Amino acid sequence: MVSARKGELVVQRLESLFGNVTFDDDYWREQNEPFWLIAETILSQNTTSANSRAAFRSLFLSYQTVEAVSLAGVQDVERAIKQAGLYEAKARSISAVAREVMETYNGDTWSFIGGSYQSARERLQNVTGIGPKTADVVLVFARDFDIIPVDTHVFRVSRRIGLAPLKGGYDAVKMALEDEIPPGKRKFAHIALIRLGREICVARGPRHWKCPLTDLCDYYQATSCDASHTC
Repeated sequence: MVSARKGELVVQRLESLFGNVTFDDDYWREQNEPFWLIAETILSQNTTSANSRAAFRSLFLSYQTVEAVSLAGVQDVERAIKQAGLYEAKARSISAVAREVMETYNGDTWSFIGGSYQSARERLQNVTGIGPKTADVVLVFARDFDIIPVDTHVFRVSRRIGLAPLKGGYDAVKMALEDEIPPGKRKFAHIALIRLGREICVARGPRHWKCPLTDLCDYYQATSCDASHTC
């Protein structure tokens, strides 16, 4: 296990690099309706940000309330979100959430995601198409739980740096990161690691010359040794 100091240094340097990074989640906050955060997170799966945002705008403008989504046919929801990709599965998930909120929680999405972290996470994952990452994203932003959701970028970057094990699935990486990243900094770390993965630590040809973490990064040290034959 790497030292906690490494996780603290990573956070400090990412704060210097990116400043106060945030996600654009104004739609659901303006409505005080976390259903839209759930829908937006589902739509973001396996597609570009531009496509998921366009699909979300179409969904929101088409229905505007949880009840309207719950009453719509799945095929109607499909048409609204078609730009998101994998729209058939995503429409089923979004429709299932809307129906669950309306039928079981009297239209109160806050109750649907209420309670302890574990109970809310389990409730979300009981909906077809919602996995641990989607559930955790909803809970970190809507409920402000001190957790680190792990997407593709977070997987890659945290393993390269050496903050998470090279083997193991979602929960193994999440637990390792939460052990390394100081409390109160985990939401920031989630956002900043995603941005680092999108802009600098890309999958192919990482831009080491732009990265402030090379002296901390296991991957950089290993590849530098291989290239120079000096280690």
